[in-house]
Amino acid sequence: MPDPVLHTERLTLRPITAALAATLTAPQTNGFPRADDLSLLAGIQASGDQARDAYVVEHDGVPIGTVGAAGALSPDGDQEIGFGLVVAARGRGLATEAVAAVCARLEAGAGVRRLTAEVQPGNNASMRVLQRLGFVPVQGGSTGHQLLARSAPGLPDVRPHLIGRHVC
Repeated sequence: MPDPVLHTERLTLRPITAALAATLTAPQTNGFPRADDLSLLAGIQASGDQARDAYVVEHDGVPIGTVGAAGALSPDGDQEIGFGLVVAARGRGLATEAVAAVCARLEAGAGVRRLTAEVQPGNNASMRVLQRLGFVPVQGGSTGHQLLARSAPGLPDVRPHLIGRHVC
């Protein structure tokens, strides 16, 4: 069953299918797609299918970034997320809005116990987005990157040593 289109106060999050990915690769004046977006879109096109819980973020009908699950749900119930917006869309709370919508969607899914995200050193904006949404620093992550996590609603706040791969 395809993922639903998600709507927030200011954004529309469209599930990225192979067909949609093919239409999003042409450069736009706002800087979309970013290099990370192109990599995601190419992978979805190559698979010929829809990526689970991967969304293009639209503001006023214009693509401004991507957000979603990064990889498969771990056997322990950890789901990594990733996100990124074009420079022109930053600093207005749009990333927080988009990430909040996807987190709610993922946490409503079966088996998700904890969401994780890795942040590159110096990416204070992504760190603030995640902290606003209840993510806290935990041990683990790739060398030089900060790993953050949040437990799904109704589960105890567990901060064990986690492992992640996606870099925001």
